[in-house]
Amino acid sequence: MNYYPDEVIEEVRLNNDLVEVVSEYVRLEKKGGGYFGLCPFHNEKTPSFHVEPVKQFYYCFGCNSGGNVFHFIMNIENLGFPDALRLLADRAGIVLPEPDDKEEQQKIKMRKSILDINRVAARFFFSCLAAEKGREALKYLHNRGLSNRIIKQFGLGFAPDEWNLLSNYLLKEGFDESILIQSGLAVKNKKNDKLIDRFRGRIIFPIFDIRGNIVAFGGRVMDDSLPKYINSPETLCYSKGRELFGMHIAKKSKEKKLLIVEGYMDVISLHQAGIDFAVAPLGTALTGMQGRILKKYADEIILSYDADTAGQKATERGLEVLNRLGCRLKVLQIPDGKDPDEFIRKNGPEKFKMLIDRAISLLEYKIGLLKNMYSLDTEDDRLNFLNRVADLLTEQENFMEREIIVKKISESYDISADALHAEVDRRLKQKQRKEKNSEFYSAKKELTGSVRINTVRKNEDVRVRYEKMLIALLCRENHLYSKVADRYAAADFSDESLREMAGVLFEKLKTGSDFVLEEYISRLDPEKASSIVHISRTFCNFSDPDKALEDILQKLEIIKLEEEKKDILMRLKNITNEEEKKQLQEQLQSVIRKIANK
Repeated sequence: MNYYPDEVIEEVRLNNDLVEVVSEYVRLEKKGGGYFGLCPFHNEKTPSFHVEPVKQFYYCFGCNSGGNVFHFIMNIENLGFPDALRLLADRAGIVLPEPDDKEEQQKIKMRKSILDINRVAARFFFSCLAAEKGREALKYLHNRGLSNRIIKQFGLGFAPDEWNLLSNYLLKEGFDESILIQSGLAVKNKKNDKLIDRFRGRIIFPIFDIRGNIVAFGGRVMDDSLPKYINSPETLCYSKGRELFGMHIAKKSKEKKLLIVEGYMDVISLHQAGIDFAVAPLGTALTGMQGRILKKYADEIILSYDADTAGQKATERGLEVLNRLGCRLKVLQIPDGKDPDEFIRKNGPEKFKMLIDRAISLLEYKIGLLKNMYSLDTEDDRLNFLNRVADLLTEQENFMEREIIVKKISESYDISADALHAEVDRRLKQKQRKEKNSEFYSAKKELTGSVRINTVRKNEDVRVRYEKMLIALLCRENHLYSKVADRYAAADFSDESLREMAGVLFEKLKTGSDFVLEEYISRLDPEKASSIVHISRTFCNFSDPDKALEDILQKLEIIKLEEEKKDILMRLKNITNEEEKKQLQEQLQSVIRKIANK
């Protein structure tokens, strides 16, 4: 379905360099003419994820995922093509025209309506907080140490404990019932089909996107009743894995750092304390998209989650996501397991700023976790601990940080710095040897000249393999189509998906037009794109294209004849009619002669 014209799609693709986009999610290392990194689509220890800067394709030798910049965003952000296009257009500063598709136009209209109703709802909640019905809520916020200035800055409000106060107000303001439901501000009562406000009897926290649009709301009770928090559902405007609470303000901070904390109140308390670079995920583990946003606006990212088990796990997950993106990381640990809001109210902002200055590196944090796992009273525990530390040091790419930690470990645990260095060097050499033997090295060269049948992979049909080679070759060498047209048609392809692609390819080349693979795959779903990139990546390394083409066609013709021969022999076994038998025998001899002449 053509949501947008082809030329618009191509403009967006050309203005989003694949290496740059992927680098926002994956730490890439240049090797030869391409870039390698750990695949974000499956777990692996050795990099098999390859980005080709010239062709603007990515391909993973481990899981076979592949495509162009659109498919990467679709896969990693779990988006459909239109949303991926919009994200990349926004990234490149390209204003998209009205889409051709009516359904997509309706979605755009709905997004605008949701933003409009959220803005009006936020004003309503704010007015309720300032009114008599919000007196207790305002008192609650003041008791939590919040000033009127910070309340206004974050647009805090109050939802009175009434069933449909907001719904009735919004209907009077001219909004349709459907928009109230689509926005998540109201739900239908199953018993009487009437509207019920989602937020009732709660402090309201508007959730802004990075542009300052109100995309959702969070609501908190003022007592111990449960649930403590409720949030807007995901809508056309809101995905909790893509937004960060407070980011619309934190992005303007003069500091080149961002502090990640757990909750709304932590963020607001920190901003009031002058720490205007605090943000929080929205009730979910830190995602790659959030990490990309954080990396864009900060040179250094500091994590400060609660010290309980859930907080520690959240820290580890967040560190993993951000580390993969190549962010500079630190961990802030608050004494006595307090959260930032509680610590500031008890100790003041200056002492919290001192904690920020003393935040430890990712490596130090990991070593601290290891230390808690061992008693260190026995030689075995001590040795196991030091071996695990050596593993961490081997993974550390920053030489200076590694040197500092080696010195600290040496002094703290009575071990020679030279011995620790020697062990780390040994492991580094071992790691390098493994990388050289990894899959992406062995898979780099498939074919260099003519085609050989012994390159067939296990469990892969020989004919299908040569059909893939033919498509790959014609995608790269369009001019060779004239030599193919009369010898192998699109209908001859045995594999359905290949037959489909060959039909598009051959039809394009038949008219004399160029077939640009990078443009063709943009509209394909990620699975089909991966298949085609796999074909292009694996079967297109020909040093002599003309000779390779002749070899491929000859092999395909022989395979077709062999299949025909096999079919005739099977039919001969069941034929009793002498005349039919004679005809089949003549066909068989003709096929055998053709095979002999190849």
